[in-house]
Amino acid sequence: MLKKSDIMPQFIPEPVPHLLVPTKKSVVHGWYFPYKSGRRECSSERILINPYNGCTINCPMCYARGYGGHFEEWNRTGIITVFKDIDKKLNEELRKLYYASCGYFSPVTDPFQSPLEETYHLSERCMKVFLDLDLPVEFVTKNGYKVPSSLLRRMSEHPYNHCFCQYTILSLNEEIRKALSPGGSTVEDQLKAIQKSKDHNLYVVVRIDPILPGINDSLRDLSELLDAVKERGADHIIASVCDVNPSYLDRLLGVVKSFGEDALKLWRSLYNERIGLSYQASESYRRSVFRTLRDLSSRKGLTFALCMEFRRVGRSYKGMNSEFMTSKVCEGKIVPVYFRSNLKENFRPIPRCNGDCLSCAKGIQEPVCDKPFLMDADAMTFSKYLRLKPDASLFKINNK
Repeated sequence: MLKKSDIMPQFIPEPVPHLLVPTKKSVVHGWYFPYKSGRRECSSERILINPYNGCTINCPMCYARGYGGHFEEWNRTGIITVFKDIDKKLNEELRKLYYASCGYFSPVTDPFQSPLEETYHLSERCMKVFLDLDLPVEFVTKNGYKVPSSLLRRMSEHPYNHCFCQYTILSLNEEIRKALSPGGSTVEDQLKAIQKSKDHNLYVVVRIDPILPGINDSLRDLSELLDAVKERGADHIIASVCDVNPSYLDRLLGVVKSFGEDALKLWRSLYNERIGLSYQASESYRRSVFRTLRDLSSRKGLTFALCMEFRRVGRSYKGMNSEFMTSKVCEGKIVPVYFRSNLKENFRPIPRCNGDCLSCAKGIQEPVCDKPFLMDADAMTFSKYLRLKPDASLFKINNK
């Protein structure tokens, strides 16, 4: 017999106020925007896992503050939603699939946010679901101090070497870190996390994401930051310029003002263009920053890419990665889509697949999977993954 707690949300005040809710909806899904929408810049397929809606890192510029549902509640009240037993639901769904992608933790909120991850271990448990099936995982975190060593070891033991780590460092200035990611690890702890991941022979991405005009965008600061992360073992840099949604505008501008009236005036002069639901800094400003970071990265032996950066072309938008990216895929690391021939075996990479579904959809390269949805860089859902079945053409490729 089901308990009331199994079907009803529970408000729990400690260790931080949060709502524990049952996981009812499908867990497996991919990028929200398909290629045909004109709003996809993500090269490779990922299965996006969000065990938490809301975040204790509490960044004032977090774009999830502009989302509805549980995110809106978090932005308004600070109450975070935790999805009970999401790892069990994930396991049930993945075991029904013949095709799957690298697990991404997490696209919207920090997977190692403290103290909720120490309390529920949902991110770690979900990652182990992927790893137990030989599927790779990656994470993005501002709280590298909290990444378990045991998880890094498991990732390093992946049979196909496709797991990797992403750490966000906005500046080497600890005062900037405190203002912009107050619940995250210190700058030094983030640098140590990069080194620790490298010690496990894992590929490491550093995200300077976002750039905030007048705060962390000076040439000297960016150059020193790249030197520091390169020294600790970083392989690839990802950057974007902060966008501003009306739902968190006042909160963010209050933080900007704390860096001085000049910074506030700069923001008011730059943020006049609306793309989608948010305001973007001027294209000329963004281009200048991206050129600087691309050139600095190249000189220091790092590859570079942008995250979801667009420019206006008439009444539509065009991604800017094709102009500034120096890597094959936006996250730097080549990770194929995975498949299996029966549901009793573990997954393995599709032969000759480089995971760059976006290039297949653009006609830049020839698909090797011959699978709808994937070669179209569609917005993947659990139901779409379920419809992908192994066939003779793939086995023919596999036996070459």
